[in-house]
Amino acid sequence: MASLTGLNVAARIVLAGGPPNVKPVAFLCLTAGIIGGPPTGFLVGAMTMFISDIYFGAGYWTFINSVCMGLIGFLAGLLWNRRTNIRRTELVVGGFFLTVIYDVATSLILGPLTFGYSWWIAILGLYAPFLTGYAVVYPFGFVHELTTALLMAAIGPTLISRVRQLANPTPRLTALPAIAQLKLCATHLSSRSQYQKRFSRSTTSPDLTRTG
Repeated sequence: MASLTGLNVAARIVLAGGPPNVKPVAFLCLTAGIIGGPPTGFLVGAMTMFISDIYFGAGYWTFINSVCMGLIGFLAGLLWNRRTNIRRTELVVGGFFLTVIYDVATSLILGPLTFGYSWWIAILGLYAPFLTGYAVVYPFGFVHELTTALLMAAIGPTLISRVRQLANPTPRLTALPAIAQLKLCATHLSSRSQYQKRFSRSTTSPDLTRTG
């Protein structure tokens, strides 16, 4: 959990100067939920946004972003944590729509609260901002969701499998299981008992080959 959180915080800060929303933040939060379960997904998502916002400048939006990012990590854990074989297509589609949930939820809350937008302006601003009358054509939401889906397609299954192996290594068989030990002991005692009975019969039975 700490490693994924640290990697996510570093990625969000380092890539801040690149194209907007081209970051692996949602991807790694979802991956944390898939590997560690719903609580881990929530904590990695929430802590990523909280810690990185200390660098960017925290405010009331930090709480909203943290809870929403934690929520999609939690949902990923509910969907896939107990699954051993997850299809790549499922991860791509699921990652895309879970990121949609984050983008729409934060826009619906922060748009009206911060900028005074109506709900439909907040949603259009994600996917078709030029329709809102602002001189912006960059589809922030779609780029974010597409980035998550592409990362899921490219490295999602491999990363999940490798980290699961590191987190839950297969134990080596250093000793026989208790049931096997009991069976072995029972077999040994049975063989020993049969041997003793045969030896007793051979020493106590008369020698019929001897004549008087």
